[in-house]
Amino acid sequence: MTSPADSALPHELDVINEVTKAVTSTLDLAEVIRTTLARIKTLVSAEAISLLRYDAERDELVFAATETLRESTLSGADMGRGRGLASWVARTGRSAIVDDSRADSRCGSGGALSACDGKQLLAVPVRHGNRVVAVIELADRYDRKPFGAADQEGLERAMAGFEGLVEPERLAHDPELLRKLLAEAVRVVPAQAAALLLFDPGGRGLVFSASRRLEAGVVDGLRMPANQGIAGWVAHHREALLLEDASRDPRYNRTFEATTGFRPRSMLCVPVISNNVLHGVIQVMNRLDGQAFDGHQLRLVQILADHAAIAMEHAALYRQAQLAAVTDDLTGLGNSRHLSQLLPQLLREGRPLALLVLDLDNFKQVVDTYGHLIGGQTLAFLGKRMAEVLRPGDAAARFGGDEFAIILPDSGVDAGLAMAEALRAAIEGAQRLDGTEVDISAITASVGVAAFPDHASEASALLRAADQAMYAVKRTRKNAVGVAE
Repeated sequence: MTSPADSALPHELDVINEVTKAVTSTLDLAEVIRTTLARIKTLVSAEAISLLRYDAERDELVFAATETLRESTLSGADMGRGRGLASWVARTGRSAIVDDSRADSRCGSGGALSACDGKQLLAVPVRHGNRVVAVIELADRYDRKPFGAADQEGLERAMAGFEGLVEPERLAHDPELLRKLLAEAVRVVPAQAAALLLFDPGGRGLVFSASRRLEAGVVDGLRMPANQGIAGWVAHHREALLLEDASRDPRYNRTFEATTGFRPRSMLCVPVISNNVLHGVIQVMNRLDGQAFDGHQLRLVQILADHAAIAMEHAALYRQAQLAAVTDDLTGLGNSRHLSQLLPQLLREGRPLALLVLDLDNFKQVVDTYGHLIGGQTLAFLGKRMAEVLRPGDAAARFGGDEFAIILPDSGVDAGLAMAEALRAAIEGAQRLDGTEVDISAITASVGVAAFPDHASEASALLRAADQAMYAVKRTRKNAVGVAE
């Protein structure tokens, strides 16, 4: 029996093997997703692609990585004469490949005459008879490889096929022809961006007429219930879909279109599953050449999704192991390893930072009365209370028996004092261990505050300053807040 992979062309098999090697050689989830989507774009030449990760806790799909084609038409925007790569191509009638637009004199100084502001450029003339009437300029291949002679020759042949259609007057007034020229250009040489520049009817120079650009992250972070839309159906049924016009499908959810202005037509939608665990859904929308996707392309995308699923599972397990290594078992906060990694890292960034050291008062009294089991439950309960007080981006770690450190990025002494007082009050307000009759009202907190760069410039000195401030409070009055000297 022939498998889907067996029916793939040699080039497609090469891409599949490349993806397999790439995604199995990294445990970085973001890299797995980026590599997979980039190769899918290359294989099927799509206008838009997205990966929606499945959040099992909330039963939602989250747009984790998205690229959407944006088209614009700016007819009449005079770009002048003699500047940029497109102008050089129009003037000489020769095609050009640029490996670094910032270092090539033909690109001018910050004056590229198109939307193609990428590092690598390919530009070819568009002729009507013997006259250059426009220039097609591409930027940065999908697969991040440099443009080569085969790309140039292929694009020149494609543009030659339009020679009888590109009369100057028609080009200036036929947006559908402009769209076809751009679509054909990126079909032949898949690129991140394409622009078409025309000579204006008066011959004064080049006019930036239209562009196509893949924009990343347009809807990243957007959430939707896992039972809605076409992606929701695929996630629920764990079956791939091939649709000729997704916008007419009764399952179609218009959230994506409303956010991006992009309307899907032909669509491939496949589940990302490994060991019967759903990791997400991949959506591929609209072939660049305007044709519908076919079953062969659906199988290719599913093969790549299957490889990605295995890599995503491995990355998730690695991430869990990483978190376990820096997480305190009792409280769910960070541990001393987490503190020793995070604090120096943040200080190297050079931004203000407040550090709190908090020690529980009278905790031994509870342990002596109720035992170590209750003592552990008390630490877990108070750790949760502290976590509820912290702001997004703050980090807390238990680095001793009943001693905690709290890191407040982008904060000074005043913010540190305010947070220290909020934590002290939260612990003082805990009267009973949650779900029990155990009296923990005697437990309070002594808190020391130090700030970078006010009190120290490196991690150990800053921790020592906050620790000394905490002990000064503990020796004198307890249940209070002090600032480092």
